[in-house]
Amino acid sequence: MRFVPTMLHGIADYVVGSFVIGLPFFLELNGTPRMVLIALGIIMVLYRLLTDHEIDAVRFLRIRSLLDAIFGVAMLLSPWLFPFPMDTRWPVYAIGVVALILAIATQIRAEGTAAIN
Repeated sequence: MRFVPTMLHGIADYVVGSFVIGLPFFLELNGTPRMVLIALGIIMVLYRLLTDHEIDAVRFLRIRSLLDAIFGVAMLLSPWLFPFPMDTRWPVYAIGVVALILAIATQIRAEGTAAIN
């Protein structure tokens, strides 16, 4: 079931993190929703820099799938917990679902890690 290469997942995370940072400006969100999305995007890029993937800066964190799942759940819960306008919620939900799917579908070990399957 894990068919997404870690290299592709790593690149996707940098793109998605950057997209999430820019999303509130594109959707013209202000206040708390803007700050929440910017914070989630920055957190994603920062933890991606520290995970054990081929293209990351510091190969430190090995709990990639858990962090991606937490990010996905945070994206799904954000519109419920904070005052997102109804017409701007669907992209946030879509990113959350894709993050959860990638957490499930990405291969466990990156090339060059300590233990390769």
